[in-house]
Amino acid sequence: MPLCRVNIALAAAGCAALALFSPATVLGGFPAENVSLYSHLTLADLNAEFAEDCWGYVSPSGREYAIIGLSQGPGFVEITDPANPVIVDIVNTPNRARDMKVFGHYVYTSSDSGPLNVIDVSDIDNGNITLVDSFPKGATHNVVIDEVSGFLYLAIGGPLVALDLANPELPTFAGIWDGQAHDAQVVTYTEGKYAGRQIAFVFAGWEGRLDIVDVTDKSNMFLVGQTSYPSPGYTHQGWLTADRQYLYVSDEVDDIPRTTIINVSDLSNPTFISDFTNGLDSTDHNLYVRDGFIFEANYTSGLRVFNACDPVNPVEVGYFDTYPANNDPGFSGAWSNYPFFPSGTVIVSDRSGGLFVLDVSQATAGGCGGCEADFDGDNVVGVKDLLFLLGVWGPCPKKGDCAADFDGDNVVGVKDLLFLLGAWGPCP
Repeated sequence: MPLCRVNIALAAAGCAALALFSPATVLGGFPAENVSLYSHLTLADLNAEFAEDCWGYVSPSGREYAIIGLSQGPGFVEITDPANPVIVDIVNTPNRARDMKVFGHYVYTSSDSGPLNVIDVSDIDNGNITLVDSFPKGATHNVVIDEVSGFLYLAIGGPLVALDLANPELPTFAGIWDGQAHDAQVVTYTEGKYAGRQIAFVFAGWEGRLDIVDVTDKSNMFLVGQTSYPSPGYTHQGWLTADRQYLYVSDEVDDIPRTTIINVSDLSNPTFISDFTNGLDSTDHNLYVRDGFIFEANYTSGLRVFNACDPVNPVEVGYFDTYPANNDPGFSGAWSNYPFFPSGTVIVSDRSGGLFVLDVSQATAGGCGGCEADFDGDNVVGVKDLLFLLGVWGPCPKKGDCAADFDGDNVVGVKDLLFLLGAWGPCP
């Protein structure tokens, strides 16, 4: 956050200078801090009545595509140049595209009333997208894929249904777990105690709990462990940390603006740790974790970014409010986000606002490693480091000669200052 907001005594002139570069801004009517807008496609641009979930696809050539669920089916938008999105196609499916996931060069979409649609995007770079088939029995609220094992799961609000993707154009029934699955994350463990096991972290909706299920043998899927948390409402969705030690969980109707932290290092004994909040009343929805940061789509308050380098003490470091009307509880605004593009671009799908393409680099500056902006080596990015940067402000004497030139443009400027401010405080 800006120095002038953290009770650090600076000269008046210094504060005035910093005010010019404060990351708290309003971009096109959208309040934001440490997150900036590359581009925005409205529902009118997408010729849609509403938007729901989103996901992403990267072609073999490295080109990046946003996939957004629309009233008429999935929309495919190239965002390789995030400031200039190009609508490639909107595939009219037999029903809306509420949720979607990717396996290889296939996209699977569905909604609560079905069908399950299989879409081939192998030639998307040439503008060709093909609806391969639709399966009426594939009705589901959420689509889940374990890319390592090659299985797709239908989280239908009741049982969790497994489909084999050995033939990705013809998913076949593989098994069923008779529980309550509103959504799930399914992963294959490749090392450690659970190596070789396929594990589903099942968010059990109105049951108000997390179920951990071994789904390795599709004819004998079984409960490994389960837990709840204080005052559950509707256990909605969640995502693992990269080391699979912790799981962050959202509850959609608990009327508490919080995200729950559960220790899942022992699958047979998952343990509630704590919860965290930014203090706003907006309802939390879909969240994902990448490189030590949590990206949450929290309906009326938009995208919220939390630094979770300390996984049990996440701290909000940025946001972009796609629904500026209010921050009230409810189901208007940001439905989901996708933070897994190699470029670092993040997309957000907003129910009434359409598709937002965002730059989160300032919020995630410094990552979870050492502090690039800790010039004096005291393990804290602070006033001395700021003064060093301001002292070398301007063009570098020669390329590679500026320690404060974080973005590599051979100039120490505004972007470098914002990087330093984003890393402000103790180093991880």
